Amino acid sequence: MRAITIKSVDVLAEEQQLDVHYTFGMEQYTDYVFKPGGGEIYSATIVMDVSDNVINKVREATKKFPGKEFVLDDLDMNSNISTSYRFKEGEILEKKFNIS
Repeated sequence: MRAITIKSVDVLAEEQQLDVHYTFGMEQYTDYVFKPGGGEIYSATIVMDVSDNVINKVREATKKFPGKEFVLDDLDMNSNISTSYRFKEGEILEKKFNIS
């Protein structure tokens, strides 16, 4: 199983958090945690078997938010290895592997 957490780097208004959530398609997953609030960073966590499609969709969707950066953490719960991505405008700015 994979746990995917997506966060905005910057504080977003509640309306923009909702826009990000639906643009990234996070509402499609039954196992997700997301609580919008004004003046906070966007943060959502989902659980799934395979994460590649979500990573690619989020990377591509960041094009719709010019100037905004997002961090995606992909944790493999079986091996306890995570990969962190930093996206901006459809590009991968950084990719790091973390072993716990």
